[in-house]
Amino acid sequence: MKIPTDKKIVCITGSVWTGSRRAPRHMLVKDGFVRPVWFTTAHRINDAKYQHISETEFHIAKADGKLLAYIEYGGNFVGIANEALEAALSASQVGSLIVGPQDLVAGVAAKISSAIIFTLKDASMDLSPHLEDTERRGQLHRLDVDALAPGAWGDVYQEMSRVLGLEGQLD
Repeated sequence: MKIPTDKKIVCITGSVWTGSRRAPRHMLVKDGFVRPVWFTTAHRINDAKYQHISETEFHIAKADGKLLAYIEYGGNFVGIANEALEAALSASQVGSLIVGPQDLVAGVAAKISSAIIFTLKDASMDLSPHLEDTERRGQLHRLDVDALAPGAWGDVYQEMSRVLGLEGQLD
């Protein structure tokens, strides 16, 4: 897989979410990050765009090493193919944004050492065991979020921008 050195791969996961248009995932897309198209053998699990593939196509792609990361979900498979990430990176000036479950994000981080991972948690929540290796490799940024606090999502977005080195660059 070809990853340009001038582009960032950012993943967001965690246990605290919002549907607000000011959610960090929406703000990063506005800043120019492109989300890759996911594949599924059955149903969607997030708000990304999806391509439906058969289980046979999934197993062939897996055997051929064409999958970046995937998870089994409800007896089916969902994930991102290498080609989809490359297409997202080509379409973006800044990089690619992957928003998904912690085990899938951990799979991305394991394959792409330059990936920057954000996990959004309430302060009282423990880190997912799926993210322990990601934390050991220094890729993980835990952001504690009080989802009910005024301005909380703006603060999260500002911290992400700071970590990504984007403050003032995208205004």
